[in-house]
Amino acid sequence: MKKFVLNGALVLAISGFICKILGAFYRIPLSNILGAEGIGLYQMIFALYSLALVVAGGAVPTSMAITIAKMRASGKGSIKKVFFKYFFISAGLGTLFFLIFLLFAPNIASLQGNPLATTGYRYISFAVLFSSLIAPFRGLFQGYENMTPTAVSQVIEQTLKLALGLGLSYAFLGLGIEMAVSGAIIGVAVSELISFIYIFIRAKFFSKNVQSESGETPKIFKSYALVFVYVSIIPLVTAIDSFLTVNLLKLNFSSQSATELFGIQSGMVNSLINFPVIFSLALSTSLLPSLTYYSAKNKIYEVKSKISQSLNLVWVIILPCLLAFYVLAPTIMSIAYSSLQEELFLMGVQILRYSLVQMIFIALLQITASILQASGKIKFLIFNLVISAVIKIALTSILVSSAQFNIYGLVISNIAFYLISSVTNLVYLLKLYSLKINLKKLFLPLIFIALMFFPCLIIQSLSINIILKLLILAFLGVILYIFPIIYFKLIDIKTLKTIKKTD
Repeated sequence: MKKFVLNGALVLAISGFICKILGAFYRIPLSNILGAEGIGLYQMIFALYSLALVVAGGAVPTSMAITIAKMRASGKGSIKKVFFKYFFISAGLGTLFFLIFLLFAPNIASLQGNPLATTGYRYISFAVLFSSLIAPFRGLFQGYENMTPTAVSQVIEQTLKLALGLGLSYAFLGLGIEMAVSGAIIGVAVSELISFIYIFIRAKFFSKNVQSESGETPKIFKSYALVFVYVSIIPLVTAIDSFLTVNLLKLNFSSQSATELFGIQSGMVNSLINFPVIFSLALSTSLLPSLTYYSAKNKIYEVKSKISQSLNLVWVIILPCLLAFYVLAPTIMSIAYSSLQEELFLMGVQILRYSLVQMIFIALLQITASILQASGKIKFLIFNLVISAVIKIALTSILVSSAQFNIYGLVISNIAFYLISSVTNLVYLLKLYSLKINLKKLFLPLIFIALMFFPCLIIQSLSINIILKLLILAFLGVILYIFPIIYFKLIDIKTLKTIKKTD
């Protein structure tokens, strides 16, 4: 039976949407339980945890998907041998970070500027270990373009994190902010363990279908090393932010206020602006093995078709999300973080609105990076991200230390990072495949969004029930955006569906 690229993207998009909903139900009440200082502390720990996840296993699913797709295209090599190579790499690095976090927790917390993070680092070490064991199993399934096990394991993680994290953080609140944060982190560790058990069982059944082809098994070190360096850059930059930001803010604010500001920007606002980019992330993950397969087969027409359709689809989806978040920013912040003090709430609304343009460039970076990885241009991706990261870190250091910019300096540096890296990727991609930007598909959605802007602001300002307000805004979106998009044929789902996935 033939399957389609869009199916894999939809599976991941649906699971991503469910995970983001669960994540919102988790992060929003967690922020209200812990407060701005507590969520700032949580984000400090999570920034290094995310980096450790990438170093220990983040490169494994992507690298495995590329390697397995190439092996399937050539019909050579043992996929089972490749799996075990990746498994030992991921498990070994996971064990290393487990020991680092467990043994050096006080040192890491002190360097970040808040010793209260010590206990949280000790508990998060177990989450790193379990997550590193999950990564190679996800890579195996994704190499066969089977996105369901990855999707289900992600939903399991989020569901358990929601139930256990909130329950334990609330139960430990009376023991102090340090233990309340640790309670949430214990929930993360347990959720990773259960997710690993699930995907391990799925892989046991799936392994019967994995054939050991003839011929020499490809060497994985170079491929893995390049993907590893690439996927480590953004988490590394985020980790550097966690060290720089609080310490720089402390030049003009108290330790508590500095942690609160960092918590609002990184823990609250970033959680919201990452919500609309679910589909671009899902589509880029789903495209990678398929594009790699077609590139290996030198089927350039199929590659170009998928590139054009994917870029167009993401553009059409992300624009109304940006408008909705801008117009509804006060409502979203008041619903999500009702316990914030008025001054912090108003600052949160401002930061959210200033950060929204970042969504476009995050989505563009995800799609273009996936396409360039499949095209074997990962060295360019690494070079581009490194240059962008250096600029971002310099901007963060200069602007955040300024009393005038303070936390807004981090917002500016984030936008600069994603803008430079994504636009450079796009220009290189267009040149690589001799593609031209379709001006009609670029500007018409922008015009439709511009026509909606003031009517949406007027509706938002009305003193009516929030449900009725959302219904009116949704109706307006259908009339002024969705219908014109369909009428002018700016999205052609049939074209995506006819580009079949590999067997």
